[in-house]
Amino acid sequence: MKIKKIVIKSRREFDEEFLDIAKRLERGEKVKPSKGEFFESLEAVRSFLTDKRLELWRVIRDQEPESLTALARLVKRDYKDVHQDVAILVEVGLVEYKKPKGSKTRAVKPVSVVDQLEFKVA
Repeated sequence: MKIKKIVIKSRREFDEEFLDIAKRLERGEKVKPSKGEFFESLEAVRSFLTDKRLELWRVIRDQEPESLTALARLVKRDYKDVHQDVAILVEVGLVEYKKPKGSKTRAVKPVSVVDQLEFKVA
């Protein structure tokens, strides 16, 4: 099961962690990068992961629509709005586009790359 971490931490905590990593790299230490998406507040998370975008992600994950057009039909929303929202889900790393096998059109299939979201407040 693939889990995407959404971490909420203050700017001060983020800056301190960044400086610590920079110092360790300067000393020649190996540094394992933090995994997940980092946000400064719950409001910032909600600006990316709106209710409609979460619904799209769940439909993509659970129903596996063959195209953005099929996804728009499933959620009964305008194609343009669905396209914009899925682009944001791609940017955040929840969804990726795949070319359907044997397709001769430019259509792409939205595919969920995670099964679950995990929220952490640091």
